Amino acid sequence: MIFHAETRELLGIHIIGEGAAELIHIGQAVLSFGGKIDYFVDTVFNYPTLAECYKVAAFDGINRLGIFEEERTEDPVNLSV
Repeated sequence: MIFHAETRELLGIHIIGEGAAELIHIGQAVLSFGGKIDYFVDTVFNYPTLAECYKVAAFDGINRLGIFEEERTEDPVNLSV
């Protein structure tokens, strides 16, 4: 999942492997209406299904964004992740 760090707008989806064709349409739909990564966190996915991978990836992205924000406020000179 690729998303804008400030606006959280979804910019792209990559899925590789068996079942990718069964999953990519979910990300494509969110991309088509200009959705944000938060959509995947707020949406209920059946459990256990492969579609739940979107929620897991969204949580991972948001968590990484939080780490990036903490690093940026602690050391404003070093903006690398």
